[in-house]
Amino acid sequence: MVEVGNNHIVVQERTAALEQALSLFTKYGCKRVSMDDVAHALGISKKTLYTHFKTKDELVLESVAYLLQRTHLKMSNFFELSDGHNDPFKRVIQIYRVGLKELRNLSPTFLFGLKKYYPEAFNFYNNFRQGIVWTYILDLLQEAKNKGQIKEGINLKLICELFLLRTDEIILPQSDFFDNYTTEELLEHLIIVPLQGIRAL
Repeated sequence: MVEVGNNHIVVQERTAALEQALSLFTKYGCKRVSMDDVAHALGISKKTLYTHFKTKDELVLESVAYLLQRTHLKMSNFFELSDGHNDPFKRVIQIYRVGLKELRNLSPTFLFGLKKYYPEAFNFYNNFRQGIVWTYILDLLQEAKNKGQIKEGINLKLICELFLLRTDEIILPQSDFFDNYTTEELLEHLIIVPLQGIRAL
């Protein structure tokens, strides 16, 4: 019983560390934030932090995994619906709404730093992003096509490629899209308008 209690405490401590690290990483970039910074923000010693994460690379990787797990959970409500609101277009829009809101919380420095200094963590992030598009978004568009909701001759894979390219553009380090436009404006022009263009009348 004591061991179970101790395990619960360890899980709580690791989760708190991941949340704090993620908050710092996404604000300042992974390269600029040290293990000392994370430990100080948590109010623990660096030695204690190292009992949970052997290296900073491990902390970065697990922080990104935690972020993606949280994002996936928020999106999962829209992957499959059976409550009478089963419009695949609406589900695509809701998935992207969640994604854009999450991206808004990430500084371009964070993603640029991941790509440059922590390629394993960046690949994890990129694979997740690609997986959402090529698994869920493509499936939803195919569902819409099967229901006769998409115009004839539309290349669904190309649509997905363009969605990926557009989101790449808004998260570049020199991009100021999130500073100049609201999430709903970006959603409207990046996703909703193109979807309206392929929708059968």
